[in-house]
Amino acid sequence: MCPIATCLVKQCNHTWINRLSDAKNSPIYPKGQFVFMEGSLVLGAYFILKGKVKVISSNVGGKEQTVRLAGEGHMLGHSAIGLEKYSIGAVTLEESQICFIDNATLYEAFMANPKFTFEVMRFYSRELRKSEIRTKCLGLMNNEEKVILGLLYLADTYLLGSQGNQVEIDLNRQEIAQIIGTNAEQVSRVLTSLKKEGLIQTVDRTIQLPDITTLKERIRQYAYATSY
Repeated sequence: MCPIATCLVKQCNHTWINRLSDAKNSPIYPKGQFVFMEGSLVLGAYFILKGKVKVISSNVGGKEQTVRLAGEGHMLGHSAIGLEKYSIGAVTLEESQICFIDNATLYEAFMANPKFTFEVMRFYSRELRKSEIRTKCLGLMNNEEKVILGLLYLADTYLLGSQGNQVEIDLNRQEIAQIIGTNAEQVSRVLTSLKKEGLIQTVDRTIQLPDITTLKERIRQYAYATSY
């Protein structure tokens, strides 16, 4: 039985929860491994049992952009259901255990469990709305605002090491840059400035956000981007 309370599969009836539990594969992926690649055949959908994943897309020049982030209980590959190939890829940010359910079993589950189908649709709708809001805001923001939004998005998605109003983020500058559509140099400059102001702290590659409320205040005109 899946221990993740937020897993969408929990919306199925008891019989189907057991059936999907028996049908799924749950391999462990090391950090930096593709869960599925852009352009690969759609064989099913993935549900994160443990770990963190980034969903990526590449432009014509091969430059990678992080489309969204996913954590425990999130579904991957949902936007490709019904297609032949994935239009995006997914890569682990740390060692992760991810459940896979094949297309045929997933289709049967959708047909037999309307609540499960509806919740998958809602999940897809929410993620699409969040992506649209971030894209809109990033097109209007200056570099500092972009980095702050990226940090708050990471905090909201993963809540790494969270305690009240404090969060730790374990990503390098390039990974953050790919989330907000900029480059590592600009991210480093903004992080240095925020550190001098005491709004962030750094330990090795870990970024600590000691006061999320103050960071949100910095981009209050884009409050709708941090309160979906």
